[in-house]
Amino acid sequence: MNFLYLLIIVFVVGLFLYWQFIIAEGAYFGARLVALLYDWTAERYNSLKEFEDKFEDEAIGEPLANRLYQQPTATVLDVATGTGRVPLILFRLSSYQGKVIGLDRASKMLAIARRDTAAYHNRITFIQADAMALPFVSNCLPMVTCLEALEFLPHPEKGLHELVRVLAASSPKTPDHGWLMTSNRIGWEARLMPGKTWRREQLVAILNRLPLRYIDILPWETIYDMLFCQKTITTYLAVLKCNDVWNTNDTK
Repeated sequence: MNFLYLLIIVFVVGLFLYWQFIIAEGAYFGARLVALLYDWTAERYNSLKEFEDKFEDEAIGEPLANRLYQQPTATVLDVATGTGRVPLILFRLSSYQGKVIGLDRASKMLAIARRDTAAYHNRITFIQADAMALPFVSNCLPMVTCLEALEFLPHPEKGLHELVRVLAASSPKTPDHGWLMTSNRIGWEARLMPGKTWRREQLVAILNRLPLRYIDILPWETIYDMLFCQKTITTYLAVLKCNDVWNTNDTK
């Protein structure tokens, strides 16, 4: 009987560890552990993910190219850049001649990214920083991308707000600014990450509270939807006005 109890305990502990470190990738233990786990697999990451240039260029490159067509020299911030997946896709676009900022917390992932993008060293800057506190002023970057990462942040919704904060709003003078590309975890694994993922209707509700328009959620991978939306100056000012009203009421 004691042996049976031991087997049950080992089984339960094994399930817990699989959930926390394989499915959730350490997300419930904080950003430092997530970065450490990614650093442990940095050398093998690309082979584990099995990225295919053709699929990547069609699924990610073409939508980016469409939104950068009228601003071919725009600076793009790629948050959670990892081994440089999005920068490499951008550099394969013949129509894009701008510069990319790749930001990540994992130092060894950034080392791989620097190595693999060496041919474009004059067009890319890598920064080791926290996605929850981006080292940029508000409304300064024409486009922001963040793929397969929100669910691994300490507070995904706050992280989404931070992406929108640094995004430069579209305006009559800069109508093509303000594009955000990110992803949302779906499928059965998403249900095992409470507080880290959203159902589509939940995500839309969150986005509608932000200064965004043209919200487009598209099927992408088996476990991810892809999201595009644009920050606009009119909705941004409207949200600020609304926040001012709430702040005023709070002080009464």
